[in-house]
Amino acid sequence: MSEPRVLADYPRRAHLDFYRANPSPFYAVTFELDATRVRGRAHETRSSTYAALCWAFHRAMLEVEAFRVRLLGEDVVLHDTLRMGLTVPGPGRTFTFCTFDWQSDALAFLQGARVRMDEASRKVDLEQGSDPDFAYYTSVPGVPFLGITHAPPRDREAGQAMTAFGRFREDGSRLLVPVGLQVNHMYIDGADIGDLFAAAERSFAEAF
Repeated sequence: MSEPRVLADYPRRAHLDFYRANPSPFYAVTFELDATRVRGRAHETRSSTYAALCWAFHRAMLEVEAFRVRLLGEDVVLHDTLRMGLTVPGPGRTFTFCTFDWQSDALAFLQGARVRMDEASRKVDLEQGSDPDFAYYTSVPGVPFLGITHAPPRDREAGQAMTAFGRFREDGSRLLVPVGLQVNHMYIDGADIGDLFAAAERSFAEAF
């Protein structure tokens, strides 16, 4: 975990303090992304489609500074990058957590991800990924959801975004995936989500 940089002139300080007083500052949006190329490349490289979706979305998230902002004491800080926390199947129809450092090389990430996810699935470990420099991912592959909310963090000042992917939907030659994103209004406004959506569309179109 690298040391974050203090943002001395953070322009949203008034908004952060406004939502900091809110007993539940979290909100969620749902949208679809064209996952045709990402899933196709995952199949070509014999990689996990879920891991590939997470990687492509995380690449987009890192482009938008607001998703890397956190509160440290009374200081607003910016992380250079974010690690990834994924839920994966655990023993007995449970789930467990698997965490990854960010790798900009998709093939290197995906090559190691399958092994790491298989190892993590052998036991239940719910203690990983609680540091501020994370974003969280999960999947509900059997549900073509139109909306989803995540269990909010215990710390209402937590800034880690939570993202869920649902069941694919065919639209002609395209394969669309629902994406449920939950964020903290202390750090992230609608304009930031708009920037993330545009970045994610580019990232999914580019694939890897």
